[in-house]
Amino acid sequence: MPYKNESISSMVENIDKKQFYLPAIQRKYVWGEEQITKLMDSIMRGYPFGTFLFWKVKKKTVNTKQYSMYEFIKDYHERDNYKNLPAGQPFTIHNNDETISAVLDGQQRLTSLYISLKGSLSFKLPRKHWSSDDAFPKKELYLDLHSTGESNEGEIAYNFAFFTEEEFNTLSKDKIWFKVKNILQYKDITDLNQFLISQNWVTDTLLTKNIARLQQCLQDNGIINYFEVESDTIDDVLDIFVRVNSGGTVLSKTDLLFSTIVSYWDRGREEIDNLLSSINRIGDHYKFTNDFIMRACLYITDLPIALKVETFGKSNVELIKNKWDNIQSAIKDTVKLLNNLGFNAENIIADTAILPIIFYRYQYGAKAFINDTIKKRVVFDVQLEIRKYLVIAQINHVFGQSTNSTLTAIRKELKTHSTKFKLSYLQNMTFSGDKNLKCRKEDILNWFDNFEKNAYTFMLLTLLYPNLKFGQNAFHQDHMHPFSAFDDDTVLKSLKLPKQSGIMDNIKIQSWRHQRNTLANLQILEERENESKNDEPLIDWIKRPENAQNVKYLPQNIDYNLLNFDEFLEKRKGLMVDALEKILL
Repeated sequence: MPYKNESISSMVENIDKKQFYLPAIQRKYVWGEEQITKLMDSIMRGYPFGTFLFWKVKKKTVNTKQYSMYEFIKDYHERDNYKNLPAGQPFTIHNNDETISAVLDGQQRLTSLYISLKGSLSFKLPRKHWSSDDAFPKKELYLDLHSTGESNEGEIAYNFAFFTEEEFNTLSKDKIWFKVKNILQYKDITDLNQFLISQNWVTDTLLTKNIARLQQCLQDNGIINYFEVESDTIDDVLDIFVRVNSGGTVLSKTDLLFSTIVSYWDRGREEIDNLLSSINRIGDHYKFTNDFIMRACLYITDLPIALKVETFGKSNVELIKNKWDNIQSAIKDTVKLLNNLGFNAENIIADTAILPIIFYRYQYGAKAFINDTIKKRVVFDVQLEIRKYLVIAQINHVFGQSTNSTLTAIRKELKTHSTKFKLSYLQNMTFSGDKNLKCRKEDILNWFDNFEKNAYTFMLLTLLYPNLKFGQNAFHQDHMHPFSAFDDDTVLKSLKLPKQSGIMDNIKIQSWRHQRNTLANLQILEERENESKNDEPLIDWIKRPENAQNVKYLPQNIDYNLLNFDEFLEKRKGLMVDALEKILL
């Protein structure tokens, strides 16, 4: 079948009339202002901007087979309207031959044209709160009618820009900006000339040339070239979709795999989008992705976990679809538990380490995670074991190049242990690269020397402060002796150190600057308490009774002045090492 041609204005009108849709296998809209203005510049310059691929299918077929379709975004809003809305289905049918067209290739370009000629953009302004409506000003596309049409290599020739109404009203009168969508009001050159006369623009040669070119580009039937596929089976369409997109870098591997899922499960994209939106808003927020959800679905339903197209065959997707309610409950409960344990996007190094926990929750039910008066002790023990596993798994870098084999081995082991999750069950296993989940005393000692304030030190501190209500309050890593106390060489060299600490030379200064960030000088404080403490010297902060009583692992009967930093570190390290040994060994 040969390629067909269509004008931009006609295509946009057909989208507006709900004759074009997006199938479930398409991604979200991701273009920004710069990409749109460059597209419009290319169109004005007569540059080719790619071909399009459409799927022409009968409404009757879509209704019968329950294929999900989505509408184009007209007024994009980064917070409130960034996802394509489901089409109103089933479609109303007046005769059995009625068809619609679904866009297989060209979604980003067509959406950009639709927004430019029919709608608007609303992106968040920097340094504004997401909750504020003022942070998302509505902008429409304008063309500088005095654009020269000439440019140096790589530069634009026709100046397009998005403005709010307020911005437009304050623009310099040196340029004449024209709202691009208004060009659709003028159906031919006669209508356009009447408009130019009404504005007294007829004698402005450059202006009239540019606005006439804009009209011509939008109405020229040769601008949009497309190939039309006619098929009643989405399997054939998916094959074409993957072939078209896998040749370039338009879609990632995850995108293609995701398209496979939703081709067999029409509501799959919406369900997974909703789940991601829900879990990523929990607590201090997370950054889970489609990739994570797909792995979780395979893992907890006991399927092979390689992210390959063949893994997501029809029967496997059907299994996931049928078990979806239990799957998403297990994922949500696990993320809520992570939040209660103090884990968030900032201190989760390997999200694959979470999958065995989700599997445990899926296999053995919600009671393992939920405190009640009867099982409170048991639940606390399980949560401690989960915390220990997460910390050791990430510190030991268990999930590396052979993640799939490691996950499979852990899943097999978990299935042999009734309803309890214990780190010790997994510590006799050895994974690829001689990795394991063991912890020795020498490992604990090394943590105090090798880790400077980061995600790992926070994880270890959560083991040492297990009773904090991480899910209810924000907590920070705080320096016992303030970080800033070690900045000034002159001040440090003036300290009269105890004899056992040696002399304060440049080597000692560099050593202290390293040690101030290590585990023995760190504690966890609630956010407000940490902010109030600020740079207060430890000896002053500890004088307040509430601090002296509540601070953990505080060496007794020593001098808390900075000059005694060496003894403070040594003794606090001893207390913390003893505690970690009791927890982990």
